[in-house]
Order: sequence, then structure tokens, then C-alpha cells
Amino acid sequence: MIQLETSYSPAQLQQMSNYLDSLLAGKSIKEVCKLLLQEMQNTRELMDEFMRSAITMAGHAFAEHNEERNDFVISGETNLMQYSEMANMDKMRSLFEAFHEKQHILRLLNQVNNAEGVQVFFGNEADYKPLDNCSIIAAPYQVEGKVMGVLGVIGPTRMAYDRVIPIVDITAKLLSSALNHEN
Repeated sequence: MIQLETSYSPAQLQQMSNYLDSLLAGKSIKEVCKLLLQEMQNTRELMDEFMRSAITMAGHAFAEHNEERNDFVISGETNLMQYSEMANMDKMRSLFEAFHEKQHILRLLNQVNNAEGVQVFFGNEADYKPLDNCSIIAAPYQVEGKVMGVLGVIGPTRMAYDRVIPIVDITAKLLSSALNHEN
């Protein structure tokens, strides 16, 4: 039995159990250890990429601290090409155009500004055709209790939510903490 600081709903526990079963069923202890180490490495690499993006965003926030901005920073968009759901060039072109049009994505991110914690938009919930095959996981970051911006991940609807949601949450909290220490 494992004692956790956070309580989880039966549905969340079932989801974790299903994930672990699908990942580890039929594997030896040695294989499980190797797989878990690889998962930890993958998570670390993803976290490193998020932190690089967070540092870029923090730089923009510091440079434009008192100025209202209606802008966003995109990095790692080419990583979307590794997912089979995004293999269609028309879908990718449409998605990249959406990144550059900004207004629809900004509308979604503004919804996150007005909410607490991590928000998840699945596929067509975004109400914007180029994002139908994508999900957005986003969380606000703050300075002195005021929301300064939103950071998030856009990925295929079948992404590893159990890994990405906590990373987005932690990164937003770390960025908020870093920004608050600068003030």
C-alpha cells in the first residue's frame, strides 16, 4: 500500500490503474524498471522543454511588465509532427496558420485567465476547426495575485494527459514563483 498526500477520486484511481496495466502487464521486474526509467527520462525532457518555454515567457513578461499585451509565444510546434494524428499535411498547415492568426487561440487562453488551475480543452470543444484533432492544456501564471499570462500545451487529443497536466500545473506554479521573487 502506498500513502499519498493527495486524495484521488475512484475514477482517477481507475484511470491510473488502467494506464499502469496497459504499460506494465506481462513485463518482468527488470523490464518494468527499465520502462519506468525511460518514462522518467521522457518526462524530464518534456519538463526541460517546458522550462525553456517558461523562461522565454518570463523574459517577455519582464520586458513588457507594465504594458498590456495581446501576444503569445509558441515553441516546440514541430514536435506535433511526431504524432500520427497530425501526419496529414493539411491538418498541420491549418494548425500552424491558427498559431499565426492568434485570435482564436487567444480567445481560449483568455478563458483560462478567468479560471483557476489547469484547464483542458478537448478537440472540438475549442470551437475552432483547426484544433478539432488537438487538445489544449493550459494554466495561468501570476505576479502578486494578478494573472500575467497563460502557458499551455497543444497536442493530439490522444496525448498522455496523466503526464502533461501535472507538468503544465507545476510549470505555471514555478513561473509564478519565479516572477514573484523578481518583484
